Amino acid sequence: MENYKVKIIDFIEGRTAPEPFYTWFESNPQVLDWLQSMIPQDKTIQDAVEVKIDYFLKDLPTSKQEEVYSTYQSLCETTDLDRAKKLVDLLTELDSRTVQFTDLMNLLLNNYKTVLNNPSKYKSSYVKEMCIAVKKFFEDKFTTVQEVPYDVKTVYSHNKTNSKLWTYVNVQSWLYQLMTELCPDDTIEKDNTLYEKASFMMDVCPEYIEGHEIDEAGIIEAIIEQVPESLPKAKRKKQIKELIKKEFHIVGTKYPRWVQGGEWPVSKSGKPMRFVEQKRKKGKEYQDMLYTIYVFEDVDTFEKRIIEQFT
Repeated sequence: MENYKVKIIDFIEGRTAPEPFYTWFESNPQVLDWLQSMIPQDKTIQDAVEVKIDYFLKDLPTSKQEEVYSTYQSLCETTDLDRAKKLVDLLTELDSRTVQFTDLMNLLLNNYKTVLNNPSKYKSSYVKEMCIAVKKFFEDKFTTVQEVPYDVKTVYSHNKTNSKLWTYVNVQSWLYQLMTELCPDDTIEKDNTLYEKASFMMDVCPEYIEGHEIDEAGIIEAIIEQVPESLPKAKRKKQIKELIKKEFHIVGTKYPRWVQGGEWPVSKSGKPMRFVEQKRKKGKEYQDMLYTIYVFEDVDTFEKRIIEQFT
């Protein structure tokens, strides 16, 4: 157990390189169990949890809860526009200081109210479907944030990102905060080298050049290492930015405008592929869903790769 503590503190203080530490940390789940065993029972954290509508109505007066559920039960017995409208009206008119619905629930309720209050504008079959949707609303689960017992594995997973380097930064910061709380008699000094490296990389690398393949290949790190740290900061940044654009074959403003975050592909030889074009499409493969395709090619073999992202 003491060995776990030493290894973690060595990483926090910069005596252990992030990659071997992270490999050890990931391959030894008992370390997380050890950390959990030291967590005070009353320690909590805000986290997203799935709840049903009961959670939001629990603070209402009993009479109001009974009225809501009575109306819901009557709608279950007979799908009827008036019953559905009454139920939606009851929910949308609740005092927001007492019942704090999620944004999704509020959006659904407002959509339901629009349809149910204007039935003449919609086909009768659609109104019936909306009545069924209002019933289903009571059985659905919604994500909300609440205080839950502190779970080490959950918090650890929240610190993982698509970037290896930023994952190292996040895990180091989290472990530093946790260990200083759990071991108040120890003097622990966090080494900031990782954070400074990640921040510098973010500063010199255009936001459209990102993706797990680029990250795994260590392409940006390799480019940065080509430029001596002895150069003046501004000159070093300029050279690195030029090298990045050259390595990624960027000419002018021809680069991908990602819809959902960068997914720049790497060729089989480990080099960044050249961006060719992007097109917004609809239909066929994904019926009526809008999506964007990004076309890349291997600069040596001219082999194409297509990345798809949904709008």
